[in-house]
Amino acid sequence: MRNILLFITIATISSIAVAQSYSGKETDNYAGITSLASNPANLADSRFKTDINLLQVSSTTSNDYYGFNFSELFEDIGNISFNDSGTRFPSQSNNVYQNVDVLLPSFMFNLSDKHSLAITTRARGYMNLREVNGNLFETFQSGDVLNKDFNIDMENLNTTAHGWGELGLTYGFVIANGERHFIKGGITGKYLIGAGGFFMNSNSINGSYDSVAETITADGDLSFASTTATDSNDDFDFGSGSSGFGGDVGFVYEYRPALKNDKKMDSLALRGHNQYRIKLGLSLTDLGSITYNDVEVNNYTVQGTVDANDFEEDFEQALEDNYTETTTVQNITVELPTALRYSLDVRVDRNLYVAAVGAIGLNDSNAAYSNNHVNYTTIVPRYESRLFTLYSNISFVEYADMTWGAGLRFGPLSVGSGSILSNLLTDDSRAADFYVGLKIPFHHRIKSIKETF
Repeated sequence: MRNILLFITIATISSIAVAQSYSGKETDNYAGITSLASNPANLADSRFKTDINLLQVSSTTSNDYYGFNFSELFEDIGNISFNDSGTRFPSQSNNVYQNVDVLLPSFMFNLSDKHSLAITTRARGYMNLREVNGNLFETFQSGDVLNKDFNIDMENLNTTAHGWGELGLTYGFVIANGERHFIKGGITGKYLIGAGGFFMNSNSINGSYDSVAETITADGDLSFASTTATDSNDDFDFGSGSSGFGGDVGFVYEYRPALKNDKKMDSLALRGHNQYRIKLGLSLTDLGSITYNDVEVNNYTVQGTVDANDFEEDFEQALEDNYTETTTVQNITVELPTALRYSLDVRVDRNLYVAAVGAIGLNDSNAAYSNNHVNYTTIVPRYESRLFTLYSNISFVEYADMTWGAGLRFGPLSVGSGSILSNLLTDDSRAADFYVGLKIPFHHRIKSIKETF
């Protein structure tokens, strides 16, 4: 457990924000297997005979504590210090969110024109740091940062940092295929492999900081737990034996008016084309949990007046030296970041689209041992074709300002960032994310049999 505070400290200082994995890419009809994470119904009636993912990596974060001037990276990158640079926004209630998502070798294929399957492997890491007193955090980092008194008044402090792996089986199917209306669904079952987690929770800590005496007077409770406490390095471990089950479920509706360019094509050739004018999607993702057995939980009764300087070197040792500690061993169930996702995609012209996608986190933000998806909405205008997709996305993200990014798919390669453009325009950006991916796509044909002779 000695690395818990170090983990949180590094995350908080370096966190710069956007919310969703593969920001903007999920709107691309040629995203293939990547889009199943946002809605498993995307598997049915896709533009692919088979889509083989080699590797895709996405890293995103969100916070309301720290903003960075990215122009400094171009001026003197060798001397950049995230600890000394940037603008801080400490408050009585700061929040941090981080998400790392790695799609490992996976593939999807068609069973028939109405039924498809996909097998996915995925490694993920999530961290939620909620309702932390940023002013108190500043004091822990440097004794001379704050030179005035303040109240601590911290309620529902809640931190969950969790890593896990997924083996997923997705089934996509066509529900209805009428003259103008098309509906498809999808469901993913997941076998979850726990890699471990760190947890910090408090119902309340009330008190004050005396800048003259440099003392903290507080009354409340604080608990720490680590599923890797028996590991000498406190490392994540996929061999811990902890596991669970989870799943996703989703539906997609398409309004398909007669498209003059498609009338001459046979039914197989139609599968190589987008046939909708308007597409609506709705899904529930990351249902499920992982249980860790026999986890040591350290509970502290925070009461009295202590020297604030004690917490600068070793936070956990300072807790042990200054407060009463009790230890319990219990089973901990960690909830996945369940979210309700929605999407609207409008085909403006043959290759021009405008989409709006978003998510609403459904887990209780005050619940211990629970990861939470942040709320966001993204607007994505794009040019999309079989070989090439280019888009720009504007996002409105919980804990962060508006972000502006762009992405590109060229054949098997895709790269993008949901915040790269806004980073160039602001000197206190709380947004930085990226994704990169490589796959082997096998498309449906786009011409009728008659046209091939």
